[in-house]
Amino acid sequence: MSKSLEDMINNVQTFDTDNENYRCGSVALLGRPNVGKSTLMNKIIGTKVAIVTPKPQTTRHRILGIHSDENQQMVFVDTPGIHKGSKQLNRNMVKVAYAAAEEADVLCIMQDGSKPLDRGSMALIERFADGRLAQPRIHVINKIDQSNKDRLLPRLQQVQKLDPDAVAYVPISAKKGSQVESLVKEISKYLPKRQPMYDPEWFTDQSQRQMAAEYVREQVFLSMYQEIPFQTAVEIEAFEGLGNKIEITAVILVATERHKPMLIGKRGELMKHIGIKTREGLEELLGCKVNLKLWVKVQKDWFNKPSILQDLGL
Repeated sequence: MSKSLEDMINNVQTFDTDNENYRCGSVALLGRPNVGKSTLMNKIIGTKVAIVTPKPQTTRHRILGIHSDENQQMVFVDTPGIHKGSKQLNRNMVKVAYAAAEEADVLCIMQDGSKPLDRGSMALIERFADGRLAQPRIHVINKIDQSNKDRLLPRLQQVQKLDPDAVAYVPISAKKGSQVESLVKEISKYLPKRQPMYDPEWFTDQSQRQMAAEYVREQVFLSMYQEIPFQTAVEIEAFEGLGNKIEITAVILVATERHKPMLIGKRGELMKHIGIKTREGLEELLGCKVNLKLWVKVQKDWFNKPSILQDLGL
């Protein structure tokens, strides 16, 4: 079970960072959509920092997950899946991923080990192997729990051939936690000696308001089909603490009029379901009661309008 914000605050650890051998650095999680970047970060951090759905392009912007202990602080940067897309939103997402790679101290380039290495994944590996970025590269072959073990060694050899100068090749299952500790130990070797960038009790730089918007969007993705989730966005209109309760009003943007009734559902049942599941998740995260109000607004072609994308942080 993930830890709530209240639990983490009540169990704050303090570390002696006067240690001259203390290490701290940023780790960019990179890869194609749906390779498990968000799942891996959540597993390492120990709570749900990034939303996770089976649909590609769930992550739309850079999300930080902060893992601190007495020896090191790892600042993971979960990035949007690198993909091709014609919409301004898609182009912005890919720019965010490459910008995170340029700024990171360590690159973790992830792939789905349960599927053959496709041309897009190979091109991505070769792009990072071309020497333009000097950071150490670790290739992470995820979802090994869903893969035939006899295929693992050939897969590792294939990746090593594509990028022979990478510092490590680590097979893991982010969902089950297999080999994740080994990956963390491997990453720590390449962190610079530096004092922590964040207080040790922090586990993300996202505000509660931002996380509320993401939790709503997660339930929209899980509840809808076809193209509708990718043409929705969430904006928090109000976020107020009242006693031991938080009052949240969220607007779900849809790109066309025909999507609005589909999202609301017959007699509002689908919207009610989205609201209930979101509220349950937020109450676990925030450790208090949540009163959530949702409504749907049509904003035609919002994903191609720079001003709206800027307002949404996209």
